[in-house]
Amino acid sequence: MSDYHTPVLKTEVIEALEIETGKKYIDATLGGAGHTEEILKREGIVLGIDTDTDAIDEAKQRLQEYEGYTLVQGNFRDIGKIAADNQFLHIDGILFDLGVSSHQLDTPNRGFSYRFTDAPLDLRMSKDDGDTAAQLVNRMTEEQLYECIAKFSEEQLALPIARALCRSRQIKKIETVTDIAEVIEKMAGSREHATPILSRVFQALRIAVNDELGSLKTALGQVQDILKPDGILAIITFHSLEDRIVKQYMRGDGWRVITKHPIVAGEKEVYENKRSRSAKLRIAKKI
Repeated sequence: MSDYHTPVLKTEVIEALEIETGKKYIDATLGGAGHTEEILKREGIVLGIDTDTDAIDEAKQRLQEYEGYTLVQGNFRDIGKIAADNQFLHIDGILFDLGVSSHQLDTPNRGFSYRFTDAPLDLRMSKDDGDTAAQLVNRMTEEQLYECIAKFSEEQLALPIARALCRSRQIKKIETVTDIAEVIEKMAGSREHATPILSRVFQALRIAVNDELGSLKTALGQVQDILKPDGILAIITFHSLEDRIVKQYMRGDGWRVITKHPIVAGEKEVYENKRSRSAKLRIAKKI
């Protein structure tokens, strides 16, 4: 198994997509190519998309022994154009795994984890596109910071956190994970109390930096045009904001919901991969 990323709910995803020889699938969030590899083992044909060049490089290495796949570096918000450019229309299944990869979380200079205190506060899925989290935190007004944290993390302390960050940046720009962690630790009184708050604040900043919810909504607006009738849409979410969007979308016109309740990881998978504990898989078929 690759150290780059452990795919969550792998067995459940493969069952959901009903892989058959020669059928076409889009892995819209390639990551370490764990899901794609399982599709290729069953002789499916795959278009893999990822915004992170590290993921594309890892997938090229992992999939060398296989045939029948195309890899594209790009944002899944452009899934319709990417599919058309690669003659990948009228397909049989699409997978979105909306989690952050283990590689991104475990690479200090990507700034995705508050564990790496001296890392730059980056949080971009693509290393070359858009503003970093540090740039946003230093540019946003107090009201904008509050709205970002409150909306994207549902953090109850969003207002005092926004105020504390604004006070801190007047003295010194917030540039590293340490800079933001120290502000929240001081406000929370200890590292222990600050840890869950930091987790939620990092989630909020990551969502804002990468426009994750906007990208998801944009992509969902294109998938019906790509899928065949009876084509399958499988989406793994990791927090309530994403799950709410997906659930509402699948209840809309043109879909038959397969999962009345989301599929979650079993005890064994959660034990072996703690990052799977918040994963929820929803499945629908195009009518």
